[in-house]
Amino acid sequence: MSQNDDDEPMLKPDGHRYEKPESRETTVSKEVVYGVLGLLVVIIAILIATGTVPVFPG
Repeated sequence: MSQNDDDEPMLKPDGHRYEKPESRETTVSKEVVYGVLGLLVVIIAILIATGTVPVFPG
């Protein structure tokens, strides 16, 4: 171990720094964003499957 380890008490043995857990607000906002993106993908997939949105115009 080097002397710098004493200066970095939150340093893990593998060299990575400790990251504090995300707040509940951050977690909820990410869940909402992923939910909206998932819904958008499903809607686009349905539109493509029904032929409303042509993938290969011809």
